[in-house]
Amino acid sequence: LALARPEPTMAPLLQAIHELPTSRRPFRIVSHEAEDGRVFNSTFFESAGHASEFLDWYDTNALQPSGRYHPCLSGAIAPGTELPTGNTLLFGRGAGVLDDTRFGEYQLGMAVRYSLATFHSAEMEREAVVTGTSSAFEQRLANAMMKEGIAYFGRLVMRVDEKRWITLSRYGSLPEAHAGTALVRTLCAEEMAHWFSSYETIIGTASRVLDI
Repeated sequence: LALARPEPTMAPLLQAIHELPTSRRPFRIVSHEAEDGRVFNSTFFESAGHASEFLDWYDTNALQPSGRYHPCLSGAIAPGTELPTGNTLLFGRGAGVLDDTRFGEYQLGMAVRYSLATFHSAEMEREAVVTGTSSAFEQRLANAMMKEGIAYFGRLVMRVDEKRWITLSRYGSLPEAHAGTALVRTLCAEEMAHWFSSYETIIGTASRVLDI
């Protein structure tokens, strides 16, 4: 497992997270750098309850200007930018695993695409559970990636609610993540138009992996 040391300014915040009770902290945080210079994290929890407990703590102690660890974050952002609030922090939050075909460990430099899909209806979501999480569907993706020479390391599909999914797809590099994204949009164009009313993505290169 490739690891990178956190920035010194973040040390007090990370130490505080380490010292939280197990029921209030994540077990892994993966930091990413986007092409535009923004940084975002993917944070993993044992349960939805653990996630809620942590997010409440993080909002109070790190995001709020009065929070004890707010200087750790405010000192790390670019001039002229603002920190997110508790209401704007999350791109998406999955609470139920529908499919997980990931293999291998995170490595620094690996690129990850996060996709937030909104379905036309709950009926479309139920249809996608049957088709879009099947072994045949995943094999179709993997075979297409292999044919195009794209290093693809599987995906994690999670339900946000009855009309939204969030998907994490892992690639060997940033160019391969972009190529894989374009391939998926072409290969699955019919299904995506049929199922989704919107499909948002963010892509970042893994810059730090912290197991807590």
